[in-house]
Amino acid sequence: MKLDRRSFMRLAGAGPALALLTGSGVTSERPTSVDEDDGDGTRIVLSGEYGYAQKTIRNLPPETTIDARRALFTVANSRNAAPNAILGCDIGMQPVNPYPIVLRNCPGVHFVGGRINGEVPLQSDWAHTYCNSAGLLIRDGTTRPTIEGVRARRCWDGIRFTDQASGFYLKGCWLSEIRDDAVEDDYLLGGIIEDCLFDGCFSGVSLDPASNDRDGHEEVVTIDRSLIRMQAFLAKGDITHQAPVKASEVSPKLKITNSVFAFSSAKMRGFRRLERTWQRAFENHGNTLLWLPDDPIPPELPLPPDGFDLLTGNDARDYWNNARREWIGAHPDVARFSDDEL
Repeated sequence: MKLDRRSFMRLAGAGPALALLTGSGVTSERPTSVDEDDGDGTRIVLSGEYGYAQKTIRNLPPETTIDARRALFTVANSRNAAPNAILGCDIGMQPVNPYPIVLRNCPGVHFVGGRINGEVPLQSDWAHTYCNSAGLLIRDGTTRPTIEGVRARRCWDGIRFTDQASGFYLKGCWLSEIRDDAVEDDYLLGGIIEDCLFDGCFSGVSLDPASNDRDGHEEVVTIDRSLIRMQAFLAKGDITHQAPVKASEVSPKLKITNSVFAFSSAKMRGFRRLERTWQRAFENHGNTLLWLPDDPIPPELPLPPDGFDLLTGNDARDYWNNARREWIGAHPDVARFSDDEL
């Protein structure tokens, strides 16, 4: 029998070594979750702790409300706590739950609240931590979804919209410490991101089909009254982050209004994507671009078109801290974690 590296590691004594890497994410407790509905299927209440159990909801009547305000979900994408070039995120003994909440064929669904607590490694290199995952996955005919008041942290991707989830409306959500995309819309769907706080993400909103044959250049994505702060993570050997919007030539057009984009690393990547973001933006007003480092802005950084004010250094940091504090104070109904910095 011919073995590749991963098969060899599993069969040749990887278990004892990996036991040292399991960390505090392993639990023997069973989920204590409760699902209720109102009898006609137009309102579902999720409550309790779902642990590592995936919750898939499908084929709901149009316009159903899912109330998850008292529910806690766990997202975990790595089978060990410190993935590296030898022991990738798919090798180990830790439990995984890459997609804790999945909505399928739920047209017009209104998903409200819920906390998604991530166990995605934050210190390992992005390349070794890349086991695909998202805290909330919306797909397969879930058109016109409204996602409101979700609190998610330490995910790979925060919220992902895929095939036939067009017309999405994301509002009042608080995402933080996101290892990849706060919002992934790589199917290039039109939608609205409104009044959200993305407080630390490697990439803000992904509108990049990569090698897939998709074209969304006639669609529109609106970003309104939202705060997006980039957070630097280890990625391919450097501490860096991507652009607040990852755009390509076929990405949807962008309407960016009354929003804040904050860059945290002088070694940020994604200049070409940032340039395409500004090119795809057809309407901009009332926005602020914050350069948080004390380092000077690199001359090659593509600057935004009209409609953005620019602040740097201490002024930028004060502006962000005040805007963040005001957003949190204005959203008392968004669930918190006990150790959230308010």
